[in-house]
Amino acid sequence: MQKINQFNQYLLEKYPTIWNTRIVWMLLGSLAVHILFFVIGYLSHIDPVSLQKYSVKNDYYTDGVIFIHLIISILMIVGWLLMMFKNNAFKNFYPSSKGKLFVQFVQYFIIIFASTTFFFSYMVGFRLFINQKYSDEEMSKNIDIINRVHPFLSQNLESYTLENRLFPKPFNDLYCETDIDDIDRNKKYFVYYDRVYQFNSVYSKTSFKRNKKNEFIIPEPEASLKTPIAYSDTKEKSQIFYFKKEVVDVSPYIKTTGLTYYNFSNILYDHNFQAYDDGVSGIEIDYYYNKDSPDHTLKNKKAIINQKTAELLDRKNPAELEKLLTDFLVISKKYRVKNNLEAKSWVKMIYTPQNPDFEVRYFIKDYQPRINEDDEYYDSDIVVDSVSNAIDEYGNIVTDSVKIRQFNPEINNQVSPQDYFKNNVTDYYYCTDHMKELLENVDRVKNEDFFSENVHIYIWIAFFLSTFIFSFRITGLKSLMFSVISAGLLVLAITLVIVMYTAVTGLKEEFFVLYFLLLVSLVILLIPIFKIESLSKVVSSIFVNISMNGFVLFLLLIFGIINMHQKAMCGVEIYDSYDISQTKTCVTVFDYLGLGISYILLLGGFIFMYFYTSVLQRWKAMPE
Repeated sequence: MQKINQFNQYLLEKYPTIWNTRIVWMLLGSLAVHILFFVIGYLSHIDPVSLQKYSVKNDYYTDGVIFIHLIISILMIVGWLLMMFKNNAFKNFYPSSKGKLFVQFVQYFIIIFASTTFFFSYMVGFRLFINQKYSDEEMSKNIDIINRVHPFLSQNLESYTLENRLFPKPFNDLYCETDIDDIDRNKKYFVYYDRVYQFNSVYSKTSFKRNKKNEFIIPEPEASLKTPIAYSDTKEKSQIFYFKKEVVDVSPYIKTTGLTYYNFSNILYDHNFQAYDDGVSGIEIDYYYNKDSPDHTLKNKKAIINQKTAELLDRKNPAELEKLLTDFLVISKKYRVKNNLEAKSWVKMIYTPQNPDFEVRYFIKDYQPRINEDDEYYDSDIVVDSVSNAIDEYGNIVTDSVKIRQFNPEINNQVSPQDYFKNNVTDYYYCTDHMKELLENVDRVKNEDFFSENVHIYIWIAFFLSTFIFSFRITGLKSLMFSVISAGLLVLAITLVIVMYTAVTGLKEEFFVLYFLLLVSLVILLIPIFKIESLSKVVSSIFVNISMNGFVLFLLLIFGIINMHQKAMCGVEIYDSYDISQTKTCVTVFDYLGLGISYILLLGGFIFMYFYTSVLQRWKAMPE
């Protein structure tokens, strides 16, 4: 205790501003709390099960850590204020130069920022744990095994139908038509119950022109000939149309038109694919991706999965398959993903001499069933893409159910996909979503920039609290309260003026509102600078306090006016009716700067506070 007193005495004599703000002790206390939150973050997700949820980046708020954060921050700031207010530099006539006043304000900002940013220490600890526990090399190896085993989980019937086939090579380049009305009955097609498949080669043409409805125009002569469009890919300034060319007979590659592991081409997870979720992608292919999409990056990766699966099946080596499934279950056990699978039994579900075409004969549940669970879940959970509908969305009877009999006369004697799925669901289960969520969360914690996403909130909390406390330290409680009340009345008056203007003129008020606010702001800012001596000290303190606490909002108002004029001059987007090259996109100052405008406002606020300290000295010199 004696050494602490000696150190305080040293600061008082050599650095009175630092002693007065208690910044040394506050930073030391904040450091201790930051270390505590770092440890909490490091230990928060030791159990892999805690990563098996939609997003763990919000756990800081949902698990109650934020409340500990708030309590500690409030106690620290209140305690700091109580210690500091015992020694008000102005009231006790300490000499305060312009530079010392500004440094004091900066110290306030640093103290509050350090006392409120424990979230970042938590996330640093969390990220360090994830990087150590789930190394990139290990994760890449595990994800490869997971994706190679994914075809054998057999949880979604639609993943095993013929249109998913991408290997061997012809399938990757072909378009699979499944619409009954677009099937050429004179060419080779394939039937599975109420589904019809026909493979077509395609060619592409790019359109850069738009019509008056802002739609890309189909190129000629395809538009005139009404050549069927297989699919299209829309870019920013163009659209690529893919047209059917001719039907291709792929019979030599197809052993069965039913459900088979040879058709599976989905990816459970790919942390290298950059198209979704800012580089972090848990890809549920059935939802995000059309097999015939021209996105070749993902399509090629799907084809590789299809190829590896086909090659593994062709080798007909149960021991090799069992080794792969065992490695997968070891990973699942390590990550504590719920399942009741056993490698030997699983192999028997996939490969038997009586199943040479590797048809999918058993299905695995994708969740842990409860005791005495009702099997009706499977009636509603089956996803069927191409089942013919007897009734359309308006309740009208359609003829697909009749048309399908022209392709498959024996349909009434066959088992429907829904019934087949229901009849072959086993008691085995594997929580696939839990595995995918864990992989997603690991990559999110490793790669997401949690600092840039959140730092602006803490910056402005610290800045506005600093200006408010600085105002109190300089002008006193009475002046500050008068300023708060005056600001509230001013907002009310401005609102009434705007409402009256709108009611009287009936015009849009955007420009009037912003320029009226600009005029009022300029009056408030300029009066303390040029006319402070002509006002009483209490009245002038109101202008001083509002100026200090509202200057960054004044800067934001200026940017808002610039942004509004840019939009008015540029419009939203102007398109030429026929030539896309004439497209003009409006980029405003907010679009260009993005969150960078926050740092500009912060820098402007500090510069203003530095020069405004001379006004504060003039105000303090005024008679009471």
